[in-house]
Amino acid sequence: MTRVLVCVQPARGHVGPTKPIVGALVAAGHDVAVVTGARYRQAFEDLGAAVRLLPGQADFDETDLDGSIPGRAGRRGLDLARFELTHFVRAMPAQLSVIDAQEADVVLCDPLMMAGLALVRRERRPRLLTLGFLPFMPPVPTGPPGHPLRAALLKTLVPWVTGPARKLTKDLLGGDPGLLFTDWPLLSDGVLQMTCPGFEYPRTGVPLHFIGPTTVSAASEHPLPPWWADLDGGRPVVHVTQGTVANDDLGRLVEPTIEALAGEDVLVVATTCGELLRPGPLPENVRVADFLPYDELLPRCAAMVGNGGYGGVNHALRYGVPLVVVGASEDKREVAARVTWSGAGIGRARASATPRTLRRAVRTVLDDPRYRDRARELAAEMAAGPTMDEVVQLITG
Repeated sequence: MTRVLVCVQPARGHVGPTKPIVGALVAAGHDVAVVTGARYRQAFEDLGAAVRLLPGQADFDETDLDGSIPGRAGRRGLDLARFELTHFVRAMPAQLSVIDAQEADVVLCDPLMMAGLALVRRERRPRLLTLGFLPFMPPVPTGPPGHPLRAALLKTLVPWVTGPARKLTKDLLGGDPGLLFTDWPLLSDGVLQMTCPGFEYPRTGVPLHFIGPTTVSAASEHPLPPWWADLDGGRPVVHVTQGTVANDDLGRLVEPTIEALAGEDVLVVATTCGELLRPGPLPENVRVADFLPYDELLPRCAAMVGNGGYGGVNHALRYGVPLVVVGASEDKREVAARVTWSGAGIGRARASATPRTLRRAVRTVLDDPRYRDRARELAAEMAAGPTMDEVVQLITG
């Protein structure tokens, strides 16, 4: 029996891909404890894991980020990214206070838990693996090979965005850690990257283990709506979503996509995650739900339009679904770049898109078989990856 400590930020996009791994570890007879926020305590206890809650200063509510993180409200764009990176670092001591109270043989750590940076610098520590449910960033992202202008722009912007967080890191650790605070996974004992090699830029000297997407989204969690049979009506199904967090303004992507495809010979399936569309009648070819089971929906889709959440994009690729991605916040700019680079769709590093742009992009992805073929190739790569039993062995062996 191996003692495994799983450290995960209290966010749906982080918890979702972590739960199947925790469940498999528990089922295999290992002693599993999870460090996370109060919102997800029950979810992990239901799997049979012990839960250790983050202190208040390290916890937050993803459904009310502005309300639960003082100083966040009103920030946008790069200013928001700068603030959030500093906030992640500021939580390091509170995270360590919980982690250091546990005994573990192996630690699985969220890449955005800056406690990982403190752990990798210790001479004596448990085996430390990174949960790879974000695009792998280190070294400082330069984008796909052959894009020098983008590299030059990032070389200018990255120091400004990361400056306050880097200074705080030095203060908390009592000196320069010798690497960017976002680069600590490079010094871990391995990254469990939840995609396939074809969706990540080639790298050398990085301990990457491609395990494919792990999130499960079944009808037992999200019941099927009354109109579900319409998906089998013969029209290509196009799914549109803004993910589980960035839904404060559905006018960025969901509503423009509905407008773009009204009158097209497709069935548009939109998820709103509890938010409301603007008032008015919907086009005949649109169906809406708060949430839907992706393991039931995606095999029926001809394309997916999304804002670039790494988990959602890889969930679509698991089923060979080509993509149109429009996103610029958090890591979404990087995901959009990977969609284009991999050939599995069209990615735009923008906060929103016009109906005309979206119509053109969706029609291109639907009509050009190269996108579907490439998405299916990536699906085959994922299917050839390790089983969950093999992932458990990788963690505990």
